[in-house]
Amino acid sequence: MAEEKKGALVNYGKFAHRALHNYVQPILKYFEDLSPYLRKADLSLNIGAYVSAMLLSTFIVFVSVFGVLVFFYPILSTFSIFENVSYFMFTAIASLLSMFVTFFAFWLYPSFKTSERKRKIEEGLPAAVDTMATIAGTGVPPAVIFWSLVEYRRHGEISREAEKILNDLELFGLDLVAALQRAALRSPSPSLSEMLWKMIATIRTGGDLKDYLYIEGTKLRERERRKIEASIDSLGMIAEIYVTALILAPVFVIIMTSIMGLMGSSTGTLLMVQQVTVYIGLPVGYAIILIMIDQVQPKV
Repeated sequence: MAEEKKGALVNYGKFAHRALHNYVQPILKYFEDLSPYLRKADLSLNIGAYVSAMLLSTFIVFVSVFGVLVFFYPILSTFSIFENVSYFMFTAIASLLSMFVTFFAFWLYPSFKTSERKRKIEEGLPAAVDTMATIAGTGVPPAVIFWSLVEYRRHGEISREAEKILNDLELFGLDLVAALQRAALRSPSPSLSEMLWKMIATIRTGGDLKDYLYIEGTKLRERERRKIEASIDSLGMIAEIYVTALILAPVFVIIMTSIMGLMGSSTGTLLMVQQVTVYIGLPVGYAIILIMIDQVQPKV
């Protein structure tokens, strides 16, 4: 499914580039910051094709929203909200807002995709390095080590990076050091880049690749263990926040406002406080807790 979506984006980018090439080329200098993210996000689109897709999508969304709002004018204009707000102004603002949202979604997507790939690579790196160390221990050439990562696709994005290394070796005729250098520069994961640079240094100095990978695997497993321990501590802290802020605090507010009501305070104000606590405070608090848990829990 992911490959199908990627293929659709590539085809769409190529189509947009053919249609808008002459208009996009003069303004590419303003989008140069996207280039490294496109490469690290593994989108298989050059900057010209991606910017063309961005601008074409922005235009399509603007025209579509504007057209839909104009088409439904006889129905929507009867809503009471348009007694005080101009429908034309609403249509213009909604169309422009949708256009800007689309533009910035395209602008941020490569960065989001890069961060996602970085997370997946760093989560799978300890297991991948263990596999590499085991294969290296058999005395096979270094290229076979990367074949072991690609063959069964067990290591997700790391397998994809290994496949690129093999393409550089076999299709483009690069030597192993040059292929590893290219991989280190385009990798979205600092940990993987660091490991590849160390592999280059080991190869250049005639060191034992097997020993290096065993040592690196041990370091990565230890780092992963510390991360899991930190996540457990953070989850404990979040649990304390949950009990205090979302269980005890609302009960305290309800009890106190009820007592104040019995003592003659304004029931309207107290009722509003209770409603805000229950219908706004609790849902927002639950959402924040869920986001915090998602950020700190170990991903598998």
